[in-house]
Amino acid sequence: MLLSEFDKSAVDLANKALNKVLAFNIQREFGPKQAPPNGALYHYSTADGLKGIIEKNELWASSAYFLNDWTEITYGCGLVTEVLDNWILKNPGPETSLALDFAQQLRQRFGEDLLKGKVIEPIYLACFCEDDNLLSQWRNYGQSGGYSLGFAVPAPDLTTGQGFKPEPNIYTSKWVKVEYDRSEQVKKCNAVLEPVLTAFDNPDVARAVTTVMDHPLVGYSKILGVIRDMLFEEIIGFKNRAFEVEKEWRVVVRRRELLKQGSDDGGRTPIPVYFRSLEGGLVPYVKLIPTDPAKKLPIVSVRSGPTLEKATASMVITMLLHRNGFSNVRVQGSDIPVRL
Repeated sequence: MLLSEFDKSAVDLANKALNKVLAFNIQREFGPKQAPPNGALYHYSTADGLKGIIEKNELWASSAYFLNDWTEITYGCGLVTEVLDNWILKNPGPETSLALDFAQQLRQRFGEDLLKGKVIEPIYLACFCEDDNLLSQWRNYGQSGGYSLGFAVPAPDLTTGQGFKPEPNIYTSKWVKVEYDRSEQVKKCNAVLEPVLTAFDNPDVARAVTTVMDHPLVGYSKILGVIRDMLFEEIIGFKNRAFEVEKEWRVVVRRRELLKQGSDDGGRTPIPVYFRSLEGGLVPYVKLIPTDPAKKLPIVSVRSGPTLEKATASMVITMLLHRNGFSNVRVQGSDIPVRL
């Protein structure tokens, strides 16, 4: 069906409702953001990882489904389904309610479909901490040492544009501060649901969207996809309170409905996905590369772990950095007086 064949008045009304949602999302995305302490976040890595990041001038974001982060995604999906159940219970509405229908469809998508593996959306994560000398992180590396690399995050606008971008042009990356408090997680989900679903609670709007059901820009599936994307953007930053000591932030790489790279060609270019071995298995990953190919990743510090001799480790790290054109990087060792 051609766009010109859709009922114009219905298209206009559906578009008006969708624009309210988009305006709300812009306020959320580009409003004031919390900035990390000291303007930097820290990525912990092995010696091989450090060497690869510096020599290749790239960072890897690994698939969440092949790491422990998969349980975090299921945790977030479980939470949002509970929030949707409560919303549906409090807003029974008539059978013709579009808001109720959207809520039920979202409940299906985040519940049975995703949790049972019927829907797998590619998500890649690079994880960071607020602290570059965290004992719980060093313990992950035992006697092998480990390193923490500090990345500059100077601005409170934590969307794309912090010195690197995903190599696949259909993906975008965003800084996300992990939320550990369950009550705050519920509050964040409701902060999306309440104003967004209300925009479609009007009977005239419901009839308009139903009339242009298959419209690619303002139809039912398009609107549902936008709302789902907004909720998904929240839950990928949720984690169980038991992990609060990590003070984690993450770069979340995925295909977003409402945020695109300027070079996005709709998937015509093959997606460059790579694989690394981990404990006998293979883990997909994508590369994060400098936004400006002529520049280096925004690395401002490197700290060696507590099991490494500080002077020797600092000398080798400094040589590695200089050999690969990184300058003004602070190098130091951990001062934690333990053997892990």
